[in-house]
Amino acid sequence: MNPKPACIVIHGSTFFAPVLVPLLFYFLSDQPYIKEKAMEALLFHILMGVAIAISSFLMIVLIGFVLVPIFSIIAIYYPIKGIIRALQEKPFHYPIVHGWVR
Repeated sequence: MNPKPACIVIHGSTFFAPVLVPLLFYFLSDQPYIKEKAMEALLFHILMGVAIAISSFLMIVLIGFVLVPIFSIIAIYYPIKGIIRALQEKPFHYPIVHGWVR
C-alpha cells in the first residue's frame, strides 16, 4: 500500500480533526512509516495547542499578543508543508517532535 494518501490525510487533519485522525491512523495502520507520521502529527498538534493556550494566558502580560500569532502561523505552516512534501513523495518531519518519535 502506498503511504502517500495516508500521509496527506494525516497532515491535513490539522484543519478538521487534529487529534482524532492521527490516533485512528496510528491504531489502525500496520505500516511503521504511517504510524510514525501519525504520532509525529499528533504530538505536533498537541504541542501547538499547549503553546497557543499558554500564549493566550500570557496576553495578561502582553507578550501573548506576539506569541499567539507566531504559534498560529507555525501550526498552519508545517502541516501545509507536510501535505506538499507528501504529494511530492519526499520525507517530512515536524520540528521538535520528530526526535520524540522513534
